[in-house]
Amino acid sequence: MRPARGKLTLFASGAGRVKLPAVRRAVAGLLLTVAFVCNLKALSLPFMELRTGLKHKPYSLLTSTKMLWSSHLQVLAVLVVAFSVIFPFVKIGILAWLCAVGRLAERERRCLALVERLGKWSMLDVFLVCIILTLTSGQLLVGAKPLEGIPVFVAAIVLSMIAGETISSSLPHAAPKPSSPKKFRHSAWLLPLAGLALIGALRYPFLRIHDWFVADKSYSIMTVIPALRQAGATLPGQIVGLFLIAIPVATWVVTGAWWWRLRKGEPDRITYQLMLLGRRWSMLDVFGLALAVFACEGEYLMKTEVRSGALCLAALVGVQLVVQAALARAFARD
Repeated sequence: MRPARGKLTLFASGAGRVKLPAVRRAVAGLLLTVAFVCNLKALSLPFMELRTGLKHKPYSLLTSTKMLWSSHLQVLAVLVVAFSVIFPFVKIGILAWLCAVGRLAERERRCLALVERLGKWSMLDVFLVCIILTLTSGQLLVGAKPLEGIPVFVAAIVLSMIAGETISSSLPHAAPKPSSPKKFRHSAWLLPLAGLALIGALRYPFLRIHDWFVADKSYSIMTVIPALRQAGATLPGQIVGLFLIAIPVATWVVTGAWWWRLRKGEPDRITYQLMLLGRRWSMLDVFGLALAVFACEGEYLMKTEVRSGALCLAALVGVQLVVQAALARAFARD
């Protein structure tokens, strides 16, 4: 069976069902159970406490959605409900169904691949909290601090993603070879371009505050971590460091290694799988969506302006889409 034109295969082709090992099903089931409990608990636990003047008000996942809606951030509120409230339970339900089935045919594998690609988008609300914590850090009239809901919710998302990886790793995977080596070689220039966009996205400020009641400051992804530490938000700072810096950089390096070995005619299944794993866990695109919507609608909270780092982030996401399209063309078969 040949892969369809325009698609890069994730699993080894072949007819029939693949049986999941009983141990992996048990491990995935346990992870999903804990994730489900954490998701339920996260709906009521407060994520952060927002201070305006002398008023302090805690916000949970649901009350923060109401706050966003009442602050005229309707698009962001809808996205938070879709990705951070509804989808986590849908994802857990699908993965639990796959564990119960035990034998995965083509339809089940496609469902698994889709859930794995979308799993990280449940972190949208977490990155929104990180943005608010950063912008209010060190301010006199406004402030915010993280509360116990964040680690519980992050644990739920990470555990469900690990459960998906546990199921996926038991399936046969193939390291693809380009059907069009010429197209593959010609697309190599996209890698350094993605590297430059990645450096710009991490290095240059993405937002600048310029409101009358707060101190004017600019923030890049690299400077978010010390700002979060200043706000007492150690875990959000670690989340930014891992999912927005360490994993994206490592993914770019691994992608370059896989690209180079494939050009030399040495397809490496392990490197290929690490590249796909990095793409699933790199969350710059999730952060970019939260930032884009906040920049468009966030003037109701405080006035900000987009800086060059946000443009580099948008360019990086665009280059990644072009890279995927170029690979799809290079690996497509008639």
